[in-house]
Amino acid sequence: MRILIVDDDKEFVESLSRALGEESEIVRAHSFEEANDKFEPFKYDVILLDIRLDETQKDKKGLELLKIIKTEDPDIPVLIMTAYGDIDVAVESLKLGADDFIQKNKVSFDDYKRIINNLSETGKIKRKISRLESRLEQFDPWKIVGENPKIKEVRRLIKLVAEDGQINVLIRGETGTGKELVARAIHQQGVRKDGPYIVTSLASLNKETISSDLFGHEKGAFTGAISRRIGLIEQANNGILFLDEIGELEPAVQVKLLRVLETKEFTRLGGNKTIKVDVQWVMATHRDLETMMKRGELREDFYYRLKTFEIYLPPLRERKDDIPLLCEHFLGIIRKQQRTDVVSISEEAFEMLMEYDWPGNVRELKQTIEYSTLRARLAGKEIIEPRFLPEEISKFKKLAIKDEKVKFPVDISKKLAEFELRYIEEALRVTGKKTEAWKILGYPNRFALRRRVINIFKKYPELRLSYPLLSRLYFENSKK
Repeated sequence: MRILIVDDDKEFVESLSRALGEESEIVRAHSFEEANDKFEPFKYDVILLDIRLDETQKDKKGLELLKIIKTEDPDIPVLIMTAYGDIDVAVESLKLGADDFIQKNKVSFDDYKRIINNLSETGKIKRKISRLESRLEQFDPWKIVGENPKIKEVRRLIKLVAEDGQINVLIRGETGTGKELVARAIHQQGVRKDGPYIVTSLASLNKETISSDLFGHEKGAFTGAISRRIGLIEQANNGILFLDEIGELEPAVQVKLLRVLETKEFTRLGGNKTIKVDVQWVMATHRDLETMMKRGELREDFYYRLKTFEIYLPPLRERKDDIPLLCEHFLGIIRKQQRTDVVSISEEAFEMLMEYDWPGNVRELKQTIEYSTLRARLAGKEIIEPRFLPEEISKFKKLAIKDEKVKFPVDISKKLAEFELRYIEEALRVTGKKTEAWKILGYPNRFALRRRVINIFKKYPELRLSYPLLSRLYFENSKK
């Protein structure tokens, strides 16, 4: 342990140094000027500082020195010492950041050892926390990265619902698109940021105990309920409850959850006390809820309660222009975590990343960068080369058909349907009117265009997630 002792009483400093023993490296300073010269940020484990540093005992040079120390090294533990029982000085020193205060003639050397050891351990913890906080300030692993128009729209909607703080939100998108990132952003950017953020995947909960998980239970509510349990809904009071994989919820539980969504109150299992909660509900799914509703797997009233406000996350294949930014983001995180020296990706490897289909979306890209940087590190390289990429990317077979990259085997009918939907969506953006889009696309009339979109979605309902605008304009309106 490296200790700086600042005190004008040389005899006391020598006695204390001997008492602390050889296991400590002691640096002595007997004046303000000497201490100021010998102090260096992050050099000491503990500093012992006398308040008065001249023979007249009238000055408070120690407090001036304390300000300098805490400005340059805020986490260094400082023990204030004085021969006088000056309460005002003690309070002043603690306000300036001192960690403890003792009166010399009332404390034994054994007490000094104990206090210094405790301060040293506290200092280590404070420094560790500061390092972690510093890293978090440099990069945000939860940041939603991208400049694609669809991602910009997602960020706009996040801000909207976060500032509202009440509306129920349904996040839709394929697996790996970043649904939890959106939920977390709603909490961090919203009016409920100081409240709890409770998250769970309903697919991971036991179907036998899911009601207890969500609503809690009273002691004796069922066999094994030996004490009261506070459920996830109650834990989220005044905050946000994020329920991922909402499509996995059984209809019987949907009824119970629907009541809470509508009335904002519930009772624990086995209880009779009504509990009111103020929760913003954020739910997510990758499943086709409309098809589930038709099959009877999802209650209609529950479905429309979920659909209060939707945020759709596009798959990575629809925003490949964001891949460079995402690669840079993930590489930056890994470097700042000091897990790699990799600085870039070779041109050939980058082309392969751009051409790949990314069925696992952004999550798969993140895992690919982590995997590839590790392989590059093992090979002693600072650049990700094609040989370091996962096998499924390096062996990806492509066929170019008018700028379309496809992976075999392929459902050609579905691929053509996607191609058609893409052009219909673009025509709507260009014209801004359904009544004009059919003309520039060459359909006989607007009704033919409408029938075509409806038929595609009936045949390939999974495509509705990729084309929410067309789904809303044509398919959903047709059912009404």
